[in-house]
Amino acid sequence: MKKISNMKKLLFTLAVVCFSLHFTNAQSSEGYIKYDIDVSSDNPDMAMAVSMMSGAKMEVAFNGKKSFVKMEFGTMMNMKTITNPDGEILLLMEGMMGNKAIKTSVQEMEDKISEAEGDDFKVVLESGTKMVAGYKCKKAVIKGDDDTDIVYWYTEDFKVDGKTQGNANGRVPGVALAFELDNENGLTMSYTASEVKDKVKDKSIFSLDIPDGFTEMKYEDYIKMGM
Repeated sequence: MKKISNMKKLLFTLAVVCFSLHFTNAQSSEGYIKYDIDVSSDNPDMAMAVSMMSGAKMEVAFNGKKSFVKMEFGTMMNMKTITNPDGEILLLMEGMMGNKAIKTSVQEMEDKISEAEGDDFKVVLESGTKMVAGYKCKKAVIKGDDDTDIVYWYTEDFKVDGKTQGNANGRVPGVALAFELDNENGLTMSYTASEVKDKVKDKSIFSLDIPDGFTEMKYEDYIKMGM
């Protein structure tokens, strides 16, 4: 895989596996975060994509070293990412290409992220705070080699062990409750936490069993899809 020099493209791509690694919480080992995702674009060619992704949202749940992420991109695609304490990962995709299941691992995913990432961005922790979903968040700015800045508003009440979108690949000391991502086609996705809880109602969401109706594919083939 070639190194991706455009930081915006890298971060947008990694958003689909956001928070898929190990969570710990300074106050609790269990929790749930819901994000509303505002999708917009100044590019007329992206108008259909913006319409299809209307109502996009992301849900994150964790219990100890088990984690669950559900991303709903309107009518375009839904994705679930489940991780167990042994570092095994199950990705479930539902969309126009059918229902696909990918089994991988934390190590394999981190290797691919490191391979693509290079050193083309840095994180600057800045002064300034704001409240998001009832949590006091600090400011971090991700600066890319393409003169692009991305602002993260993160809370230190949640910690992430590993490289994830939610902690800028391990460089932000907490979890972002608000951030904005752009891709090379001019599509902007603004994530804002709207609900945070300290309990998970349904523990069955952490199962790594492949549901009926899903076709299993290799992680390498998943990567080739540009995901």
